[in-house]
Amino acid sequence: MAVLLVVMVGKAGELLPLISGLPVLKIAFVFTAIYFNRVSVLYAPVRVMSLPLARVAIAFLSLAAFSIVFSVYKSLTLEGCYLAAIYIITFVMVLKTTQTMKDVERLLLALAVAGSSLSIAVLLDFKGGRAHINSKFDANDLAYSLDTVLPIVLALRGRVWGVRRALVTGLALAMCMAVLLTASRGGLLGLMVVLIAVSFCPLDLAKNGQLRRRNIAAVVITMAFLAGLGTVLFAYLPASSQEHLLTLVHPEQNYNLSTTLNSSRRVIWARDTRLALERPIGYGMGTAGFVDGVYGHGQYRTAHNSVVQAFVELGALGLYLYLASYYVAWRQLGRIRPPDPRDGPDSDAAKAALYARALRIALLGNFAVGFFLSQAYSAPLWMMLAICCAFVRVAPTDNNVEARHVRPASYGWRRPKRA
Repeated sequence: MAVLLVVMVGKAGELLPLISGLPVLKIAFVFTAIYFNRVSVLYAPVRVMSLPLARVAIAFLSLAAFSIVFSVYKSLTLEGCYLAAIYIITFVMVLKTTQTMKDVERLLLALAVAGSSLSIAVLLDFKGGRAHINSKFDANDLAYSLDTVLPIVLALRGRVWGVRRALVTGLALAMCMAVLLTASRGGLLGLMVVLIAVSFCPLDLAKNGQLRRRNIAAVVITMAFLAGLGTVLFAYLPASSQEHLLTLVHPEQNYNLSTTLNSSRRVIWARDTRLALERPIGYGMGTAGFVDGVYGHGQYRTAHNSVVQAFVELGALGLYLYLASYYVAWRQLGRIRPPDPRDGPDSDAAKAALYARALRIALLGNFAVGFFLSQAYSAPLWMMLAICCAFVRVAPTDNNVEARHVRPASYGWRRPKRA
């Protein structure tokens, strides 16, 4: 499962030149599904649809696949249907295979590896202009993935300064620099949301196992330090990237705020919202650009807003399920039981509280950057929600005083006998 997440979120098949022509995602998915089928009898049963987050997330992805029935351009929708099916099956496999907090840590580590590999590739491949890795990687998509994974990387640094904490902190800085190099304005806003949230709610454990807190003075000092660091990193950007990002503070230079340009995002959002209200059932997965051009007489532009994209393509029900996925995940993560100081910083309860905070900040950053990009069906979002759902099931909560410990499955290709 961890390897599959690295392939899905980190796009390993497109990242590595030697295997870029192979269907790596399909190979990894089939390999994982076969292995899961062989060892699934060793896992404690999980009633997937009894979990609130699983219900809304799987309902959204199922609606995306089902939208081919009412799609106005079925070939465009068909291209995304198989991806929605992969997400649903992977979501279920994540839930059924995640049995302990150690399993959760492995999956979070997989997301961190995916984000780190993308950021390192961006820095190594950068040759000026807006950063990208190759023709298959969009700069905005890279920023979206990095903003989502950054809080998880920060949560995995460890408590004590040493090789691990220094290395992971360096990777986090590399991710921040990679986001700036993409010159994605939505990515920069998402990064700012993450850093502000981390300033108020540090992703660290105190010596007594409690989540570290900051007073107002410490928050001001932290934000001042981050602002100074950001200024230094910003100075190393190419002039074109600096000018592109500075339009955020100079609205008169940002065409996206225009109310007259047909290509302005402000105009596109208004036009797409009107079209969505005219057809509340939606136009079908992947059709936002087609709808903008044919029905809205625009320039065949995508929505550049995940909320609007879900509304246009999947209708009012799709919009509700999309927003509900964030809300339910946020609410359930907030129910993770606070750690008992007597348990110490290495207890499952302490780690669970830290991971819950990191995932909540990741949801904030993901929603912020997704509000300016068309990422309603992105792997980082739905795989993170799968991990959130599995994490809430095994972590200690208000109704579950102790974390669940289940005998982990052994690793082997022979199908074991059911006990």
